[in-house]
Amino acid sequence: MSGTPEQTHPQTSSRWIAIEGIALVIATPFLFFPEFLPFATLAALLALGILWLASIKTIVLPATPFNLILVFWGIALMVGIMVSADPADTLPKATGAILGLAVWRFLVISLQNARHVSLAVVVLLLTGIALSFLGIASLDGLTKIPVLANFNPFQSTLFSGLGGHINQVGGLICLFLPLLVSMSIFPPPEFRRVAPRAILITATLLVTLILILSQSRSGWIGSAFGCFLLLVLWALISPDSRHRRILRLAASAFVISMFVGIVWIGPSRILDLWLNPPRETTIGTLTTLNYRKVLWPWAVEAVNDFPFTGIGLGAFRQVIPRIYPLSMGPDVDISHAHNIFLQTALDVGLPGLIVYLALLFVALAVGWRVARHDNDFRPISIGLVCGLVAVHIFGLVDAQVIGSKPGIILWFSLGLLAAMNKIVFPPAQSDS
Repeated sequence: MSGTPEQTHPQTSSRWIAIEGIALVIATPFLFFPEFLPFATLAALLALGILWLASIKTIVLPATPFNLILVFWGIALMVGIMVSADPADTLPKATGAILGLAVWRFLVISLQNARHVSLAVVVLLLTGIALSFLGIASLDGLTKIPVLANFNPFQSTLFSGLGGHINQVGGLICLFLPLLVSMSIFPPPEFRRVAPRAILITATLLVTLILILSQSRSGWIGSAFGCFLLLVLWALISPDSRHRRILRLAASAFVISMFVGIVWIGPSRILDLWLNPPRETTIGTLTTLNYRKVLWPWAVEAVNDFPFTGIGLGAFRQVIPRIYPLSMGPDVDISHAHNIFLQTALDVGLPGLIVYLALLFVALAVGWRVARHDNDFRPISIGLVCGLVAVHIFGLVDAQVIGSKPGIILWFSLGLLAAMNKIVFPPAQSDS
């Protein structure tokens, strides 16, 4: 039978958990930027590994629906790392993936009650907002949409050397904006006072502004779909009341407006936009669709050539131009396949993609299960579920690739879902 840390050596396990948390905080910058100080990165990995081994008898990892899947995910990651022919590109993705697993583990072993979960949610939101701000402040020349080109109060020469891409900001915001919206409208008990709720609403407006200024059309679509799903799920799960009727009317109005919009534009016009994307529109050029239509067939071909192992974690940038005759200039930086599912298959093979899909399925099922059985966790779990869906809608034409820096929010979300599931359905209860 699996036990929780409280059931075995509570004081000792709490001490070990605190030590692991401190070690994780210290290790994070080195795993985020492993190429700057390789020896420090190696030391951080060794320290975490030794700590995990030393505490194995003291900290019992609770039984969660994620555990077995994550074992297979770890195997898929090892395969993707070993087959890579470009270690320099694989290193930051590998350390980022390990950091994600470490964050998931720490949240599962450390969060024991609703107060802990609330504190973790605050950390997630602060991290997401900080990364979004750094992302929008580090982007130069946002000229995709003329009306927004000269209006960016977050632009800063201080952070311009950090690099990044507008769609990274959009994908990151997809992950946590639905959570902010959910908690702003239906705050959990710890956030129902005037001041916390006002902060949530302000943060929601700020993040929405950053999303608009990022000019990431895929981020807009993913976030809009995530918020629409939020309406639907709340309408389904709320008790019969005036609020539920309002939610259902809002969701119905959204669907009707989308249908009317499609009819008004016309299916033939939509098909023409796909086949012949115009250079000038009110939301900027759509010719980037041509870029994806050239890239996707070769990505599929690469998956067909390397189905079991992929081409290596993070190796897309070097391998694809080296093997396949892309009709793009040598100065075009092709960092990923612009589709999260294709990219995952390329990074860790089709078996790894299957594991990734299973991981997402379990996360969505766990989130919905927690929302149905716990009113206090419901705003958080529904928000996290909608964020996961939103980032994968975004991922149909772009990707937050395995091990990317914004991916820390994804693993934070999965860790929160696992921890809430553990609290609502204690392992001892499910084992009895």
